[in-house]
Amino acid sequence: MKFEEAARTEMARNAVFISANQRRSLLLAAVAAVVVAPLTQALAQGGNWPAKPITFVVPQAPGGANDVIARAVAQGLENSLGQPVIVENRAGANGNLGTGQVARSAADGYTFLVTAQSAYTINPALYSRVPFDPIKDFTPVMQLAVAPYLLVVNPNFPARNLDELVAYAKAHPGKVEYASAGNGTLNHLLGEMLKKQK
Repeated sequence: MKFEEAARTEMARNAVFISANQRRSLLLAAVAAVVVAPLTQALAQGGNWPAKPITFVVPQAPGGANDVIARAVAQGLENSLGQPVIVENRAGANGNLGTGQVARSAADGYTFLVTAQSAYTINPALYSRVPFDPIKDFTPVMQLAVAPYLLVVNPNFPARNLDELVAYAKAHPGKVEYASAGNGTLNHLLGEMLKKQK
């Protein structure tokens, strides 16, 4: 049995079909269990945090994966902590603007960076100067999510797997394009890595 057929069979066997609203509720419940419970436990040990609104800076555009995750976490925290949690999108310079903003903010526990690893770990290697030091300026709190990167094509495209896609691209130079979030983003670098490997 081909790999793709085996994967589809396994996915169908393990599939749980839920509506978009159920999926959103499930996400919020999972986020609450992972994020809110430890913070609530820490609060029970003493202190008056939070005494004012909390800000999540997302250095990517609204509507992306980081934004959706930040908003789900913010809603769960607001409900649990009784303080507003503001999600501020500060996109630009491949995540450097928002990341730099958080690096310059007061280290008082009220401003958090919610970002993809690429803006935080790859940018210092791509740019000669970034407005932050990933080691000195930040303290990691937790990993909120894992998001896979998928390679998909239009159903009418002649390739049905990676080998066919590579063969088609080689046979038609300059005719195959892919979308990325911009130069230096992880999906751009993955595309470049694929080009070098194949």
